[in-house]
Amino acid sequence: MKNTIVKAFSGLAVIFLVFLTSCTDDKFDLSVNDSENVENEAATDGYFEDADDMATLAVSADASTASGSRVSASGRGGVKPNGDLRFNCAAVTFEFAADNSTTTPHGYITIDFGTGCTDAKGNVRKGIMVVEFIGKRFLSGSKIITTFDGYSINDVQIEGTRTVTNVTGSTEASPKFSIVLEGGKATWPDGSTATREVNRTREWIRGTNPLQDEWIVDGTAAGTNRSGGVYQVDITTPLVYKRECAINNKVFMAVEGVKVLTVDNNKVITIDYGTGECDKIVTVTINGQSRTVEVKGNI
Repeated sequence: MKNTIVKAFSGLAVIFLVFLTSCTDDKFDLSVNDSENVENEAATDGYFEDADDMATLAVSADASTASGSRVSASGRGGVKPNGDLRFNCAAVTFEFAADNSTTTPHGYITIDFGTGCTDAKGNVRKGIMVVEFIGKRFLSGSKIITTFDGYSINDVQIEGTRTVTNVTGSTEASPKFSIVLEGGKATWPDGSTATREVNRTREWIRGTNPLQDEWIVDGTAAGTNRSGGVYQVDITTPLVYKRECAINNKVFMAVEGVKVLTVDNNKVITIDYGTGECDKIVTVTINGQSRTVEVKGNI
């Protein structure tokens, strides 16, 4: 249950930053383009993080992914993550690869949303996610590789290959993962697209109580936004996500850390998430001018 609770949080942590509203009366205002750039970064990142989280949950829900022990010779129905409503109307199937073994589990989990599946937040998912797992969970070098087949969320189609690799030793205390997204692409109903490549690390700090768990994220991302502009994202101070903020305050975003969004190689937008308070307040800085804003909206 602990794995399910915390990993469910990890994907939700970034999918709610979509629209910014002012909290102060500063002279500095975000332009339409600036708001769109911040929104594009948050939304695109959120769609992929959501898929990554679901893939991790699907692997964690089945004990066979850690043991490699076969239940049948040819595969079987998959196990849905306990308590995660995103999977309620999805068909989950599980099959071992031909080279599966008890020392190196290897298999595939297919999450099929069919022609439409609506979760508790009103998000509609369609199509298929294919999740490949290689190696025992929590062991160094184990991988979860997620690809998509006609998959979309809220009619935004997602493409690409996302690889999550355990880069720590045999530990469940504070495991660290490398996250690489290649060929990432999101296509909106109006035909506009955004591309994304990611190279990040994520450390899971586990507390004695699941509410005390935290994720620490560092690294970069780059691509093109819906307007065709080129962007680069650099996390300059590691982002911190707290489970207690999500559970008690409905804050599903980073509550600490700083990222820098550079658009078209010249427009620099700094987003500061604060010092750990469970709120939706961030500070946006452009050309030395700062404005405190509240993050609102939904994916």
